[in-house]
Amino acid sequence: MKHIITTLTILLCSTSLFAQDVITKKDGTDIQAKVTEVRQSDICYKKFSNPEGPTYSLDIADIVMITYENGEREMYNVSQDSNKSNLPSGVMTYNPWSGKVSVGGVTIENDMLDRFFTTDDLALFKSGKTMSTVGGIIGVAGACFFGYGAGYLLGWHIGGGGTPVPPYDRPYNAAKWMLIVGGVVTIAGFAINIPGENKMKTAINNYNSALTYRPMLHIGGTENGFGVAYVF
Repeated sequence: MKHIITTLTILLCSTSLFAQDVITKKDGTDIQAKVTEVRQSDICYKKFSNPEGPTYSLDIADIVMITYENGEREMYNVSQDSNKSNLPSGVMTYNPWSGKVSVGGVTIENDMLDRFFTTDDLALFKSGKTMSTVGGIIGVAGACFFGYGAGYLLGWHIGGGGTPVPPYDRPYNAAKWMLIVGGVVTIAGFAINIPGENKMKTAINNYNSALTYRPMLHIGGTENGFGVAYVF
């Protein structure tokens, strides 16, 4: 019985630890809290010990990190030059298949990119990645429409369908429109994707500008398996 009570106590304590947000201040102190709002200049929170009590605020300038109850972390006021000795070094690459950035062959998580990019280059890279992703989605959707329309029309003519007559002219004409619209949408997707890729290339080029290297295509093993990465 004693062991059961001890186990339940440990479980309850563990649950309590993971059900709260932790605000870490610059002076090293932690605040056990429930963050209710993150604004441009401050955050609002309630004390974890009194969730129904008053709402407090804390300046962003006084915060180093917020660790949310799900384990996610947000860093604040961390200098790009801090802990440089612990960061990987080398040529920066981007894997278009995984969407991951690597430095010296080590994958860099998105929340660590600000340690490598300047503020302007980070904004350029993120906007480029967003454009590239949106363009890719649009392009794939357009290609699906184009492929379906082309496949229907090709099958119709190979099958000797000839000139369609009612009511078969409706799906035939719909396939023609899918072919045309799909082609236009696919081109539009590329028109968005390519400038986005160029923005990312520019940001990575700016990082690599201080390194002595030649542009290359890397195909082979990575820490996540086999992949393709291009070095700008």
